[in-house]
Amino acid sequence: MEDDIFLQLSSLLGGKPLPPGGGTPNGTSTPVYGAPDSTMFTNDNMVVPDVKPRKRSTGRKNIVVIDDDFSTLDLMKIYLQRDFDVEIFDNPKNAIFYLNGTIPDLIFIDCYLDFMSTKKVLEIIRTYKELAGIPIVYLAEPSEQAAIENKLPDGVVNIISRPVKRGDLQRMLETYIKYDDDDEDPQE
Repeated sequence: MEDDIFLQLSSLLGGKPLPPGGGTPNGTSTPVYGAPDSTMFTNDNMVVPDVKPRKRSTGRKNIVVIDDDFSTLDLMKIYLQRDFDVEIFDNPKNAIFYLNGTIPDLIFIDCYLDFMSTKKVLEIIRTYKELAGIPIVYLAEPSEQAAIENKLPDGVVNIISRPVKRGDLQRMLETYIKYDDDDEDPQE
C-alpha cells in the first residue's frame, strides 16, 4: 500500500497522469493498485481523501514542522524531539499525506514555502474537520514578520521568528499545547 502512494505521488510530481486502468505514467506494465482517486492530489487539485486523520496513541504530543529550510527543520527537531513526537517535512505534499492519517497537536509552517504556496497548504489542512482546531504557528524571518503580523490567515495563531530561539519556542509550546488530565506533561 505504501508503495502505491509513493508511485502515485511521483507520477503527480512528474506531471504525467496515470493511464486508465493502472500502469505507470511511462506506459510500462507495472500495475498501480488502489482506486484512481485514492491520492489527495491530481496536479495540485485536491480530491476527496480516503483516510480520515486520527490521533496517535504513543502518549506523547505530536508536532509537525513544514519548512523548506533544512537548518530550521534540524533545529526544531533538536529542540522538540526529547519531549514530543516530531515530524518534519521539507515538502508540503508529504506533510499533507502525513496529516491525512494523523492529527497533530501543533503545526509549525513556513509563511513562504517555495514548492507549494502556504495558502494552498492551509486550505487543504482546513478541509479536514478533525484538523480545524489544531493551532498553526508561522515560521518567519524577522523582516517577513512585520509584513504578515496584522493579516494572519484563519487558523494561524501566532508567528515565531527564525532562527528559532529555545525560549520563544518554549513560550509557544506552553501557550498552544494542551494537556488533558491523563496526558503526561514533560515539564512536570
